[in-house]
Formats: sequence, structure tokens, C-alpha cells
Amino acid sequence: MRSKLVRGLIDGSLSTLGIIIGASAAPQAVIIAAAVGGTVANGISNVLSAFSAEETNQYAELRKVEKAMVDRELKDSELDRQIHKETIVAGIADGAGTLLGGALPIIPYLLMPFPQAMYVATGLVLIALAAIGLYVGKLSRRNMALSALKMVACGIGVAAVVYVIQLLIVPS
Repeated sequence: MRSKLVRGLIDGSLSTLGIIIGASAAPQAVIIAAAVGGTVANGISNVLSAFSAEETNQYAELRKVEKAMVDRELKDSELDRQIHKETIVAGIADGAGTLLGGALPIIPYLLMPFPQAMYVATGLVLIALAAIGLYVGKLSRRNMALSALKMVACGIGVAAVVYVIQLLIVPS
């Protein structure tokens, strides 16, 4: 569940940051609407995709167990019910992480005008990515600072690419 939540946080924050930077030539209300709509759609999509992926993996493993047990079917067994619960939790965790991560870059747009909101939103996402990097580094017992730096570099990369795309499509 932890990995799904972290994955969702990264996905939600970076994809929503992409939306707000990409839409930065639009009025603030349009930016907010696009970001909220994109975040909600992304969250729902991630619930469904995480649920489907988890279910596929879990049931593939269950089929291996069944085969090892000389083709005894485990449908409606305790293991089958456990797999069902785990897939639901994984989907909810991924979707919730996506919604939470997606909310980060939206909040500044609700509190301040455009130019400042975009910079604060980008900063919030980079801080969140650094925190996630530290957390991943700690869990994996690797260099926490390097892990955080990698996450922040990826976030800056996403912001830069989307900004360039926005400039190419909507020249000043």
C-alpha cells in the first residue's frame, strides 16, 4: 500500500504541475478548472489502473499456487478474499495519493494571483518530491540526500519540458 500511495503522490503532483504550467497562458479560473479536472480524472484512472494491475498480479500468483496444488481451484477461499481486499486497498491508496499530490499545486492558485501561484506551486511540488525522495532513501537504506536530489531533478525536468512546450504552442 505504501508504494501505491507514494506512486500516486508523485504522479498526481507532477501531472497537475504539468497542467498548471501548460495552461499558464490562460486565465486563473481556467488553470484551476483544468488542474482540478485533470487531478480528479487522474485519481480515478489511477484507482482503476492500480486495482487492475494488482488484481492481475495477485491472481497470476494464485493460479501458480493452484497449479502447484494439482489444479485445485482456490476461488472463494480465504486467499482469494485476501487478494480481493488487497487489490481494493492498493487501488484506493494509489488514487488517494494521486488526489493528494494533485492538490498540492492547485492550492496556491486558490490563495494568490497567477505569477506567484505558479512559482509557489512549483516549489511545493519540489518540496514534496524531496520529502518523498528522503523517505524512499531511508526505506531503501540508500543515500537519502541523493534520493531526494534525483526526485527534485525529475520534477525540475518535468516543469522545464512542459514550460518549453507551453512557450512553443502559445508564444508570448
